[in-house]
Amino acid sequence: MATKEFLWNADGHRILLTVNKAVVDVSPSICPHGATEDAPCYHEGINGCIVNHFVNVYGLEINSGVVPASASIEIAWAMSGSRWDADLADVRIIPMEDPNFQEWLDSQKADS
Repeated sequence: MATKEFLWNADGHRILLTVNKAVVDVSPSICPHGATEDAPCYHEGINGCIVNHFVNVYGLEINSGVVPASASIEIAWAMSGSRWDADLADVRIIPMEDPNFQEWLDSQKADS
């Protein structure tokens, strides 16, 4: 069985965190595209940013990386599945500052 590789988008999306003692609240993410129809994150099924949608619905459950909590974290994101039905899509996010992701991203830039 072949492994499907995600296309990671590092385009300025951010998540906002509020840390109150042991509780971390995830606020809606910031979409740098303003949910325009020609944006890479635009999803026909929700008529808006699929990254914002998944962060609002699932919070940090879609996060694949590790960084210290801070008020604003720049993320990379990847989507697979349907571009027309959000229930058939899968979105993953990873902090841009995650050391493993940053090392991989740098190697991808060097190869291109």
